[in-house]
Amino acid sequence: MANPTVPKRQLGRALRELREAAVKSREDVAKALECSASKISRIENGHVGVRSTEFAALLDLYDVPLDQRKDLSALARETRKRRPRTTYGRSIPDWFRRFVSLEESASEIRTYNGELVPGLLQTEDYTRAVTEANPLHAPTDIERLVRARAARQARLVGDNPPRLWVVMSEGPLRLQVGGRDVMASQLEHIVEMAKLDHVTVQVAPFAAGAHASTGLNFTLLQFPDDIGVDVVYLEDLTSASYLDKRDDPQRQSYVLVWQHLTASALSPRDTIRLVNTVRRELRQN
Repeated sequence: MANPTVPKRQLGRALRELREAAVKSREDVAKALECSASKISRIENGHVGVRSTEFAALLDLYDVPLDQRKDLSALARETRKRRPRTTYGRSIPDWFRRFVSLEESASEIRTYNGELVPGLLQTEDYTRAVTEANPLHAPTDIERLVRARAARQARLVGDNPPRLWVVMSEGPLRLQVGGRDVMASQLEHIVEMAKLDHVTVQVAPFAAGAHASTGLNFTLLQFPDDIGVDVVYLEDLTSASYLDKRDDPQRQSYVLVWQHLTASALSPRDTIRLVNTVRRELRQN
């Protein structure tokens, strides 16, 4: 079943444009629907769906013509579809589920990590070692979490894959997660994934010193819905933040940092040379 995230964003954008054309504020609409202005904001930003009764009221409030209502109604029905359950769903924390849904809908994923190989490039053994090292994960959830990450990665080798652009510090190449054998396989996997046309891998080497994203991990998601707004995802130990407002200066700051980061990191070709150098060092020691 299709992921309803993109239809929610498309419908939210359309409803925002209709509201603005009707010269109404979110407060005006909230009063008419007897709800909060923040709920209208969440609907327009695609964070939540809109109930059928609320949707009908909005179309009436905005004086939407009948010929336009048909397409909007079809889009609204798409947003209410439920995704099938998975065997690993309960092991994923609630605050991370929104990211999984957004990532699944993204047409482009750009991510930086200074300590670990980013999740979409991890081997199962590497993921297992990282997951086992976190005391917050119950032993019974380890394999479910490993399968969940593998399911996210499957889209990269399926039909219509997203564009993936990964930048990492040199640190993840040298941190021996799971031991030498696991790391050797992980480095080989990075090389193989980097051969895909839609995957770009860059490394910010130790020798280059500080760079634009030193001490800061983040992910930028872009979507095929013409909204033109990246979602910035920021994660900590037990929660996450999402920056997705069009004029949010914080979101724009991450876009600027990404531009500087990619310009200062090694080229994709030089990155693979460094990865292969670290692989040889693992075998020699």
